[in-house]
Amino acid sequence: MGAATMGTRAAPNVILHVGAPGPAVASEAAALLNESLGSGFTQPSALAQLTADGGGVLIRARGRDGGLLGAATAHVLDRASHAVLQDRLRITGVDAGLDGRRVGELKSIVVAPAARGTGIGSIMLAASLDFLKARGCHDAVSASWVSADPQHSSLGMLERAGFAQVATIPAFWADDQQAAGYLCPLCGAGCVCAAVMLVLPLEGSARRG
Repeated sequence: MGAATMGTRAAPNVILHVGAPGPAVASEAAALLNESLGSGFTQPSALAQLTADGGGVLIRARGRDGGLLGAATAHVLDRASHAVLQDRLRITGVDAGLDGRRVGELKSIVVAPAARGTGIGSIMLAASLDFLKARGCHDAVSASWVSADPQHSSLGMLERAGFAQVATIPAFWADDQQAAGYLCPLCGAGCVCAAVMLVLPLEGSARRG
């Protein structure tokens, strides 16, 4: 995928942009992510940077009528991010078996309100996992927002795709929020939302114990 964008028809009524975004794609994807995940959650420049070296991907879903349906991001964890993930899991007493393995992260999957319940999230999830597999990842991880509203949670979709829960981490986004200065849609400036961490082995179908 690299720096070139790729348009792929994922379903009869869905067109995916998979790859590095141009300015227009980055702007509309950032707007949708910020609307759902919190004002200031990301910037178009951050989405461009995510994909700059081929280690990350932006996925935008549009309908055949041109309407924006969803946006998702994923990337391969670098050494520092891998170590942070391991530390956060170990604090909860969990060893997810990720030592020495190449790990990809599903950073965000957001479906436009009018398109929820139509399978758009699963289409973007599949494209994200294809990207991580192509980059040689052994496992995919994702943090699912613990929310009373199922429409704000990716948990069911991830579990249907084969992800397994490994830990629940309180105030998961607090440090990131403080560093980036974005507002949680529930908590505002002081986010205390928990996240369920999930892991999916990408090698074969067997799960490790």
